[in-house]
Amino acid sequence: MDGSSPNRFRVSVAVVSLLLGVLSSFLAWAVYWSVLDWRGSQWGMSDARTQLVLTASADAGHDERKSLEATRDLGRYLSGHGISLLEGSVGDGWPAIVFQSSGSSIGWADALPHGCRDMDSRMACVIESSFSAGQWREHGDAPLLPQGFSVGGVVRVPGVNVGGNLQYVLPLGAVPLFPGSVYVNTSDPQRLREISDLFARCGMDATRPQTQSLWSSLAGDSFVGITLLFLVLALVCACVCVTTMETARKADLHVRRLFGATRRQVWAGRVRGAVVPIVMGVLAGTMLSAVLIIVVSGRTGIGPAVAFAAAFTVGTILTVCATALAEWFGIRSNDEVER
Repeated sequence: MDGSSPNRFRVSVAVVSLLLGVLSSFLAWAVYWSVLDWRGSQWGMSDARTQLVLTASADAGHDERKSLEATRDLGRYLSGHGISLLEGSVGDGWPAIVFQSSGSSIGWADALPHGCRDMDSRMACVIESSFSAGQWREHGDAPLLPQGFSVGGVVRVPGVNVGGNLQYVLPLGAVPLFPGSVYVNTSDPQRLREISDLFARCGMDATRPQTQSLWSSLAGDSFVGITLLFLVLALVCACVCVTTMETARKADLHVRRLFGATRRQVWAGRVRGAVVPIVMGVLAGTMLSAVLIIVVSGRTGIGPAVAFAAAFTVGTILTVCATALAEWFGIRSNDEVER
């Protein structure tokens, strides 16, 4: 019996596990980011109650001065009733998030410099990891800001994707309202009617979007679908690879069977021997995927420790299951050939 055969097997399993670790990590982080998009689209408003979609009214004339004054009336109404608001641009309009913070429902907004919270200061804070933040750091300007506005700092807004269209944050009333997605921390029907009337004065029609479930969001996420497909194909390939390696170890199986080992005992020994290479390979693959994500996407924070742990755990469980299944088929195939 070739003594190097078990070592070659362990190395092969470790390499297969590394590749599965990379792909399972991509899937874990794809799901994590998809959940963030589903939940974090509220941009850090801790007590959001209602989502509204604003579209430009067909009946509204284009009078920027009146629209700005109506937007400021909206801000005064919200402030007087202790209501917070966040709006993010969708399609046309400034690539911005506008906010009206009452209480502590928008933590990042309350931590902004005073100038970035004053609608009259003509100052904006660029969003961390946005194009405008990079331009401001490297060249000292932010060309996507409204004319006459200056940069007052950098802010990290939860749920804003790297490379997305949102570039900076402005207090409500600094610019006229624009089409976008709005969150408010009230569900009171009377308050919502009054807010919708104020939106109409700003030249915007407000509608309630259909709520999307988490499963629908995951099913419609192309990144999740692609990574899941590649992981499934990789698991099939791993099963074929391990089965082939086991088939090539007929002599070892024959010797073990001569000494009275049952098929189940041989299988259990093979799986136990593969656990350490699998754990090492998946761990290396998980770490490699983190490096690849940081290098390719420019993310400095790809997720919390729970995402890393989930990626490692999922990769290890899937690889152990695939290896165990492939070993069983390989051993059974060898047994049938012996007979």
